[in-house]
Amino acid sequence: MDILYYFFAGFVIGGIGTCLGGIVSVFIKSPSDRAVSGLLSFAAGIMLAVISFDLMPEAYEIGGFFIVTLGLATGLIVVFLAEEMIPAKKLSRYTGRKLDYIKMSLIIFISLSLHNFPEGVAVGSSSVYSENLGIKIGILIAAHNIPEGMSVGVPLVMAGASPVFVVLLTMLTGLPTAFGAVLGACLGEISDYFIGFCLSAAASSMLYVSASQLIPEANLLHKGKSSSIMLLAGFLCGCWLSYSV
Repeated sequence: MDILYYFFAGFVIGGIGTCLGGIVSVFIKSPSDRAVSGLLSFAAGIMLAVISFDLMPEAYEIGGFFIVTLGLATGLIVVFLAEEMIPAKKLSRYTGRKLDYIKMSLIIFISLSLHNFPEGVAVGSSSVYSENLGIKIGILIAAHNIPEGMSVGVPLVMAGASPVFVVLLTMLTGLPTAFGAVLGACLGEISDYFIGFCLSAAASSMLYVSASQLIPEANLLHKGKSSSIMLLAGFLCGCWLSYSV
């Protein structure tokens, strides 16, 4: 088995979608508060749909109540620790709202990394079983990751980060997918409990980001109904992506 092939394939599949989302974010020039509010709400809606119809049902089906509960608690603890580990000194040049946007983006990045690892396992294990099935799942995951990349890129753009940094950070979310693809290919069929644990940990971290970061910030930026409409639009888009996969 060619480990480098699976690693590279996983990295491309995991990183190309989020990287495209980052590139789209870069081309959003001086967005208004209303536009940013809508984008954040849209990203939150997608995350809530993925949690509700993709991650949690699958986690309960293959892991059971105890494993899911353990994963939910672990995911929340990981995000809390990640918040504490964000290097404040290196971010000292950002102040006020810009600092909040940087922290928001890094937390979303960590959440998506937790989410992308089991996706990589799915790509690797399915490729061993059937190359065509692996390609199909890979394409769907890449498309699924585009709006998620925007959820990382938009706060970075609002914080004044350089376009190169935005694109590189969004592309790096492909690394967990790459490692997951290698592991899935090596083991063929990994423990159901482990997959359920990863999915529920990702769900917990993404729920935290949506409920305590994206939605409150969107409502703070714009008080109108457009943010609620974009939240619903993102939710519907997430539903379609979940069911298409």
